[in-house]
Amino acid sequence: MKRSKLVAAAVGLACLASGLCFALVMTEEKGTWPASWPKELEGLRARARTVCVAHGIQENVYEIPFADRAEFEQAWPHLLKLKSKGAPIILERSPSTYGVSGSTLTTGVRILWPSGGTTSRPGGAKLEAGAPWPAYLTSATGELPEYVTVENDKWVPATADERKGFLHRARVDIALVTDGRVIDLNRIELPAGTPFVDHRFAQDGKGAAVR
Repeated sequence: MKRSKLVAAAVGLACLASGLCFALVMTEEKGTWPASWPKELEGLRARARTVCVAHGIQENVYEIPFADRAEFEQAWPHLLKLKSKGAPIILERSPSTYGVSGSTLTTGVRILWPSGGTTSRPGGAKLEAGAPWPAYLTSATGELPEYVTVENDKWVPATADERKGFLHRARVDIALVTDGRVIDLNRIELPAGTPFVDHRFAQDGKGAAVR
């Protein structure tokens, strides 16, 4: 009898844990990005996917597939406007699976975006996880940190060697899932001085947006 109760309890805990994990990553089959995005991208909302990540790293990932080269090349200059100053363009090999949600892009873009949520502080103050960020977060050249965290009731840059609490995305990165046909890097503008993170030739082929 005791054994059966223990088994039932273990099953219950496993289901609860599974439900909590599911709740921390929510996927919506449309683009829910802010109205502040360029109006030229409005027509892409219906085909896009939104992944809301809240598992210790707080961010939204907007996945936009493209199957037509001309359409992508028309949208590309407007997509570039979303990238933060100094942020990298991440190159991924087609197809690319986003490990947090399990969703796969054959060809397209992932926009790594702040969550836009609110974190409440013990004294009642609220910090908005989105633009406009406090001016003190930007570097001398105007660049934002990739992630920020809360310390002494204010945002501070998150450092790789010391993680305190939740990490909130501040910088906007663009990941390109390339196939050489629909998205051909030889045919699009790649801004001078932009850093690149190239994961196209990684052995697992999963790309930089995969965690």
